[in-house]
Amino acid sequence: MAIERKSLLREVPLFAGLEDEHIAALAAMLVEKRHRKGSVIFFEGDPGDALFIVASGMVKIYRVAEDGREKTLAILGPGDIFGEMALLDEEPRSAIAETLEATTLFSLHRKEFLAFLSANPARAIHIIKVLCGRLRQANAQVMDVIFRDVKSRVARTLFDLAERHGTRSPQGVRIELKLTHQELANLVGTARETITRILAEFQDAGCLTVEGRHLVIRDQEALDAFALAE
Repeated sequence: MAIERKSLLREVPLFAGLEDEHIAALAAMLVEKRHRKGSVIFFEGDPGDALFIVASGMVKIYRVAEDGREKTLAILGPGDIFGEMALLDEEPRSAIAETLEATTLFSLHRKEFLAFLSANPARAIHIIKVLCGRLRQANAQVMDVIFRDVKSRVARTLFDLAERHGTRSPQGVRIELKLTHQELANLVGTARETITRILAEFQDAGCLTVEGRHLVIRDQEALDAFALAE
């Protein structure tokens, strides 16, 4: 398992470029836990005492509005991390984390993480850069909601999912996430019926096909035209 932990850590952008000795030290600090589908890792408002690394499976990060509507902030897969902001600022969790399938997570708790940063101050600069990148991504999502129509947002979301969770095949780029129309709607910020209609339109245009619950981008240029539309 130690070798698997080291390999996983080398895939995490937050720990990119670490020396082997640092990777080994961090690997020894990780705590492994397996979760069933639908398990809540933490709720909004919970104390933030650990960051998590997805070893296998999928995790949804989302918030729930006062009227009960969900807004999905991110869908995370192997090599992705979450929970690091609350770990650094000691504020409560700002969202809910829930597994979308059977998932294995490694956690790194505050005491060990801060000790690691104290021993490796250069890592703090790198972490700031990673967090800034996430903030820029969040800002881009806000701007998309304000200035882009829903069809453009759906196309851009599909491209993002393909980049993060896609594999190439003779048919195109297959998104390896089994998302329902409702889950995709929550990610885009629209209604399920709207997602169903737009996906059908993309299929009619020949830029998208469906294999079971997997979406396959067949014509990237055609889909890109939808993504760039304002």
